[in-house]
Amino acid sequence: MNAIWTALLTKAIQKLLARDWPSVVNQVSVLMDSDKTGDEKRAIVYRTLREYGVACATWLLYAAIEIAYGKLKSEQG
Repeated sequence: MNAIWTALLTKAIQKLLARDWPSVVNQVSVLMDSDKTGDEKRAIVYRTLREYGVACATWLLYAAIEIAYGKLKSEQG
């Protein structure tokens, strides 16, 4: 992937995950030197961090609702 797109994607994910980003990095770091396969490592990190993802998705949905409401309200007024 292009370095610029990778940097933009990284920034976007860091912003979306905000306070949970260090936990993601830490969990991945813990497994980096493991003898497990890449798929096993991903599955472990996914299970561990799934709760963070649910919280992030919930926040994002609420933000989307508020943005949509504000947009519709300004179009009506």
